[in-house]
Amino acid sequence: MKNKIDTIISSSIIHIEKMNYQSFDLFDALTCAWIDKITNRSDLLRRIAIQINLKFPLNLHWFGMRKMVHTKLVSDLLWYFSLEKNNEKSRNSYEKIFELKVNGNNMVWGLNFPYTSRFINADSNTPNIYNTATTGISICEYISINNDKLAGSVVKEIIESLFSVFKFKDEGYKGWFSYYPGQKAPTYNVNALTAYFLCKANYTSKRKLVDINIIEQLVQLLIEEQNKDGSWYYSRLSKGKWIDGFHSGFIIESLAYVYSHGYKSKELYECLKKAWKFYISNMFTKDGYPKYFIESDKYPIEAQNCAQAIQTIATVGLWLNWSEKELLEKVIENTLNVLYDKKGFFYYKKVRNFIYKQSYLRWSTSPMLVALKYSELYLYQNDNS
Repeated sequence: MKNKIDTIISSSIIHIEKMNYQSFDLFDALTCAWIDKITNRSDLLRRIAIQINLKFPLNLHWFGMRKMVHTKLVSDLLWYFSLEKNNEKSRNSYEKIFELKVNGNNMVWGLNFPYTSRFINADSNTPNIYNTATTGISICEYISINNDKLAGSVVKEIIESLFSVFKFKDEGYKGWFSYYPGQKAPTYNVNALTAYFLCKANYTSKRKLVDINIIEQLVQLLIEEQNKDGSWYYSRLSKGKWIDGFHSGFIIESLAYVYSHGYKSKELYECLKKAWKFYISNMFTKDGYPKYFIESDKYPIEAQNCAQAIQTIATVGLWLNWSEKELLEKVIENTLNVLYDKKGFFYYKKVRNFIYKQSYLRWSTSPMLVALKYSELYLYQNDNS
């Protein structure tokens, strides 16, 4: 399988470069000027427009949506090339990521296009902590192979910006950052991801860029507000009470990193054990397809959910030595067979009777590069060939 994975990774990189790093996105309906204009007085209409563009079986992007270079694509490439120890390409990605920073004095990143959900109405210059934390993690990976002192100062600036833009909320023994500026309740997955970034920043720099108490408070939020069965809802808010595979996966990945890289506590270990048991038992079908929601069956087979499943199983194997190699190999095989296009990209998703064949680089293809690289590091870590 290793040769197959290597070939697919190489083809995907060639495809991204051929596309000049630009693509449409599943949430980009409001990049169409006339849709943006006629919906700008109603959050509901904006959400409807996004959902129609997202779910319609035919590709509607030719109605005027804009192809663009997406932040997550570049941070994923930076992450991947750093894992590959490719100094030249990682440096190119490192330089490119700053072209996508949100305007202003803070070191933060966002979607870079207008977006409306049940939680936020954001414009193209609105930062979010997800893009900021994933960029921070990728820069830490870059530092690990380049020993770039300037990049080290950038990580420190990102940490300072987290506090000034996303405002840490101290709730005593637990705390959290807003997903978007000004939000009034925590989103669990991005706070786990932020704990991952902050722990990685300390570990990479070999000094306390952030007080360990902040990381402990973020971890305690996840421990205290974990569901009894080991799962987490999306958000503390009543409108965020769902459980999905993608966010469950990167909460577990994030906490596994924190536990294995500097914050070993019995409480966190028990939290992770319970989460892992829930995730493996409930978020995969018997034949190795990642479930999108807990109540889903095999469908939809969705690219980012599959990528995160691959990455979660691989990183937990690497960091905690909890082995699910047979499941990982099934997930990889199913994903490659169903979603990979020989042109060098991954389809968005397959539902029961239809495949959404759009090439969304930051949503589908670049997360798969990072995930497949981690799978190689785990599955073939003792392979000297």
